[in-house]
Amino acid sequence: MPTPNTQETKQSLRKALQETRRNTSLSDFDIEQLTKRGIFELSKTTGDVCIYMSLKEEPPTIDLIKEVRKLGRNVWLPRIEGNNLLWVKNPDNFAKGPHGIDEPVGQAVLAKDITNLGAIILPALAVDVNGTRLGKGKGFYDRVLAQVNENVKRIVLNFQINGENNHMEYFGTLLRVLFGL
Repeated sequence: MPTPNTQETKQSLRKALQETRRNTSLSDFDIEQLTKRGIFELSKTTGDVCIYMSLKEEPPTIDLIKEVRKLGRNVWLPRIEGNNLLWVKNPDNFAKGPHGIDEPVGQAVLAKDITNLGAIILPALAVDVNGTRLGKGKGFYDRVLAQVNENVKRIVLNFQINGENNHMEYFGTLLRVLFGL
């Protein structure tokens, strides 16, 4: 029996999940629940927070970013430079980046250079029960995770649709632990 090609399997899964995301609209209630879950998970941490800038098909982070800043915590937002993500502290100015994402303008550092980093909220298409994250395949966040201390809490905001009743389930997904509402 032939062994499945892991890379082909991942690409196929990515394609299916991205299509589902493109066809899914989150209500204001859904966004509020994801934001609350993010704040809840962050309440278990101290220090600065890195948060991804969401694309249209990703769980939105703009409200979460605003709420975390209201709590007086430093928020670091990413921008792409070459094959790396660089992070800008509490940015107010943005410009379109190479992938059409609003990216912060200003002095930026690698994640490993953020001295008071307590948590990182990162995007994922899926996370399995072992905490293995499936991203879009370019490796940006894999490289970031390799840079940060193991004590930095890793959080993925995710959602899935239960096909039987179209019920939305929300997850504040911590690597190695899953929480459902």
